[in-house]
Amino acid sequence: MVIYNSIYEGGNYSLDKKYSIVVGSQYQSPVSSFALALDPRTSNQLKETTDKLNTGAKMLEIQGTFSKQLESIPDQHLDEIRRQAKLVGSKLTFHGPLEEPSGFDGQKNEWQEEKRKQVESQFNQALERAHKLDPDGNIIVTLHSTAQLPEMLQREKIDGKEKITSFFAVDSISGKVQLMKDEKSEFPESKEGKMQIFDPKKQIERINKEAWDQQLFNFAYHMDLAENRMGHSLQGVPSNMRELVYEVQEKVNQGQLTLKDIEKSDPHLAPYIRDGGGDAGLIYLRNSYNDLKGLFNYAYKSVEKAGNKNDLKKLDEFRKEVQQNYEQIEKNNQGALSKVVHNGLEVLKNLDEKPKIFKPFNEFVIDKSSDTFANVASNVYKKFGNSAPIISIENPPAGGGLSRAEDLKQLIESSREKFIKKLQSDGHTKTESKAIAEKLIGATWDVGHINMIRKYGYDDKDLLKEAKTIKPFLKHIHLSDNFGFEHTELPMGMGNVPLKETAKIFGKKFNKLSKAIETGDWYQHFQVSPFNYELAAFGSPLSSGGGANWSQASWGYAPYFAGYGTVNPEIHHSIYGRGFTSLPAELGGQIPGTQGSRATGGTPLA
Repeated sequence: MVIYNSIYEGGNYSLDKKYSIVVGSQYQSPVSSFALALDPRTSNQLKETTDKLNTGAKMLEIQGTFSKQLESIPDQHLDEIRRQAKLVGSKLTFHGPLEEPSGFDGQKNEWQEEKRKQVESQFNQALERAHKLDPDGNIIVTLHSTAQLPEMLQREKIDGKEKITSFFAVDSISGKVQLMKDEKSEFPESKEGKMQIFDPKKQIERINKEAWDQQLFNFAYHMDLAENRMGHSLQGVPSNMRELVYEVQEKVNQGQLTLKDIEKSDPHLAPYIRDGGGDAGLIYLRNSYNDLKGLFNYAYKSVEKAGNKNDLKKLDEFRKEVQQNYEQIEKNNQGALSKVVHNGLEVLKNLDEKPKIFKPFNEFVIDKSSDTFANVASNVYKKFGNSAPIISIENPPAGGGLSRAEDLKQLIESSREKFIKKLQSDGHTKTESKAIAEKLIGATWDVGHINMIRKYGYDDKDLLKEAKTIKPFLKHIHLSDNFGFEHTELPMGMGNVPLKETAKIFGKKFNKLSKAIETGDWYQHFQVSPFNYELAAFGSPLSSGGGANWSQASWGYAPYFAGYGTVNPEIHHSIYGRGFTSLPAELGGQIPGTQGSRATGGTPLA
């Protein structure tokens, strides 16, 4: 039995199992499954492509991450990138722009449908341009689930148990968002005086009840103000006399009758009739009518979604009443306006279920974002058919919105459901529609992003639960390592991402999926290509025939990178012989940043 001992414990000694991600030959991903990610900070993706192809990479991820840079890439460059990749047999993937798909504007702290539509247009254009890179295949286009939104349902693991510490709720009428924190309330919440445990669902129910009551109070106040300005109010008027009061008051307002006339003709009616109202009262009344329209529309959508038939019947009957009086309302007939506004308040006040004004922000964002992704999928499918690009939705770094596997799962399922409905309306069968939706909408799983839940108290077991949840939706993987706190983007095996165990969960799918290496932060600091480190960590085979792999061949000894500089410094060549200038530094080529060539001077090679 041969025992290998590491001669340098600080290095990445390939024969020491603790440094290898590989778990048996079934997880030894081929070199062709790894994509090098290009620099997203430059629009010169053509040069970036050339440089990366020169390393021998079999797959590249073209970056349209930032909208400004993407807009600066000429179409001719995309054609040239496609030709270059085809020439050397490389495949391409694409990273789309970082835009908020829900349409929520973080600066204004509000949601806008117009903003959502703008982002949808941007995504449409990005996917259409990505199609240029691979017109005959289904190029994978990664788009983030959110962009610059905070975690909307903040979860932490405290003393071994997951706890929700805060969440955001959105006002569906105004589009404004507010933060709900787990704060102790001294106000008793029960007969026994017990304090309520922080529960987002119960919190939403409570604020919805309060919010709808407040909306009705504001509406009633404005209505009462309007009627007082006009000189009449229905307060205290018997229900069987209201119709008559409307008619008589209208005649008084128009100068056809006076209070003295009414006192003589009908003394019982006179106490309910008042002088004048004029234009100011009509303006207030018209504003109340507009308030009613907004509340009615919101209530109708809420009731329709909840499926409450009794409430829907009440609202439909009131809608017929408005239609019957519509001509008089449009002529600003005060009686007709007052009647409709007052009856509208009664209907809204007596609904069985109070409309839900506030919604958990994550549910709201999933609903709006799935509109965007479904519409974009529908657009590219109509345009390109079976060669349409794949929308692969990525989890942002933990701490960002919709960063967890369950969030991503819900977003993908909702997007697919809406896409399926569009396909069916275009004549596809349900079975066909489901297959198309599952093919064109899935997930990009960033193992480094999810690893950052460690800073909220989670561990390896929790990370593997996340992997199990997302597995059925996987289309693409992003590889970057870190230690769970900062988005450091190290090569795999240099942090604490449990990729060995994650690979086991993903199974054979792990090898087949394209995997983009995202190590921009690493390269910025060390100026060393991560490619051979990744291949060594994964034990990628050196040839299709099996045999040796990169984890055995990359480093016979610990690399000097571990702390002693570039492998094979130039002085070695002046002493021991000449080298090849075209080789990478790790294999004895030119040292980056130095002048001259290793092929000049020195003793010839034996």
